[in-house]
Amino acid sequence: MQLDFTLSFTDRQWVCFNDSLKITANSLDEIDEAIKNHIHHNYDKGNFRIKMYFDFDRFPRWHRQYMPHYFNRDFTFNIN
Repeated sequence: MQLDFTLSFTDRQWVCFNDSLKITANSLDEIDEAIKNHIHHNYDKGNFRIKMYFDFDRFPRWHRQYMPHYFNRDFTFNIN
């Protein structure tokens, strides 16, 4: 199953959201863990692909030297 999210940055925190979930955290690793925890609590088993697309309109000024697609994230995991 693929789950798509928008990844943003505001008020010194990362924000990851879709139509049914919003996560705010201090690091991208915390975002990843929160998504995994959400999936573990809401699905019994399956293969999951998580895609996060960065919202360039909220790209932090201190990252302007990088291209926004560098912050797109994609990871997979499964629950047996």
